[in-house]
Amino acid sequence: MKKPVRIYFLCIQNRCRSQIAEAFAKHYGKENVIAESAGLEASEIHPLTIAVMKEVGIDISDHASKKIDMKTFLASNVIVKLCENLIERCPVVPFGITNVQWNILDPLVHSDGDIEELHKTRDEIEKKVIDLLKGMNVTL
Repeated sequence: MKKPVRIYFLCIQNRCRSQIAEAFAKHYGKENVIAESAGLEASEIHPLTIAVMKEVGIDISDHASKKIDMKTFLASNVIVKLCENLIERCPVVPFGITNVQWNILDPLVHSDGDIEELHKTRDEIEKKVIDLLKGMNVTL
């Protein structure tokens, strides 16, 4: 049996984008993926993040915001950074770990929590996660 792919999704506060990406990776990758997420700072998952994921049948109400863990970082096969601010602040991804950059604006900062912006962000992340998994030959 093939080993699961380990993906670590990172953003600034782990309250929206990286939580959505983690949830979609687990949903589509099933047992073929070990997905986790974290932020450079821990925060609280925003209630609108939980709401927009519930709309697509994925319950993340039991998720918690986490700060980046270097053991998880170094054990990952793929590091996905979901915002441009991480380029300068995130640890350097070592050789042998795939480094992916998705510059996705934080819908909670740029729209004051407009649910329509969260829908757009959720849908963009879902497409990117599916493309990422397909590109790694993960069975969906």
